[in-house]
Amino acid sequence: MIKKTAENGTGWMMAAALAASLFIVPAPAAAQSVPVSADTISKRIDLAGRQRMLAERMAAHFCYARSQIDTFESLDELKASLELFHETHTGFKRGNDDLNLFVEENASVLKAWSQVNLLWVPLKGLYEQILNGEFVTEEDYALANGLTLEVRARANDMVAQLRAAYAEDLGGDGFGDALLIDLYGRQRMLSQKLSKEVCLVAGGFELDTTQPELEATLRLFERSLGAFVEGLPVAGVPKPPTQEIADQLSVASDEWEKIGFTAQTIVTGGSVGLNDLATFRVGSTKFLREMNKAVQMLAALNADPS
Repeated sequence: MIKKTAENGTGWMMAAALAASLFIVPAPAAAQSVPVSADTISKRIDLAGRQRMLAERMAAHFCYARSQIDTFESLDELKASLELFHETHTGFKRGNDDLNLFVEENASVLKAWSQVNLLWVPLKGLYEQILNGEFVTEEDYALANGLTLEVRARANDMVAQLRAAYAEDLGGDGFGDALLIDLYGRQRMLSQKLSKEVCLVAGGFELDTTQPELEATLRLFERSLGAFVEGLPVAGVPKPPTQEIADQLSVASDEWEKIGFTAQTIVTGGSVGLNDLATFRVGSTKFLREMNKAVQMLAALNADPS
């Protein structure tokens, strides 16, 4: 465990005030004529899965900033993740050429989007408060963590609605690839959920719930990563479809091997230092980067099966 610093967060609040001087949430891109195709549907599922990850990533870097771990960098990451989440969120509904998102017209998907939006609006407001350097109470901190879980859950529902709504457009093989894209994408989310929970448990935040949650997340993360690299047909996880994707998954796995011991130490009740947590924060981002490459390679394969 490390000593909690949320009570005396003057340093991170000053850093947040500085970050706020550059804080601009981008306006939604004007809707354009992006077509509905296997390519754009695969991209849509990939980005919808990424939203789950971004929700956890924002919470993780909020925790690091409050714990005064790489405060400026953590606030920068929070700001960038918020902007990306919001741009993608609005793009799902209105369309966004830069993200290759078409205007959504399917009623079930729009309903799922609205459920995300209902929760995203107050969470976004809390993060903007933080980035403006305003004081955040312990109650608001707990609220932000609770909203994160709800936003992620509703974003997950939206992924499922997208797969169901566009299954016919994707075809049989395409639907199977879309499911694999979703599974790979979930691994990105789990890496950031782990990062958040490592920070929360190390800081002593609501240990009755966060400690067992971290243990469960770590177990799922490591089992599923091994299944992706080796394949686990009994669980419906095929081997990587190409050697290039297999190699990329191995690169991601290597990044995890460099930092996994920190999570294991915390799960077993051991103590870690601020430097260990800073290293874990950076390492989880490196894993995320490499895992994201694997997702993009799979999405590109789905778009161009030749």
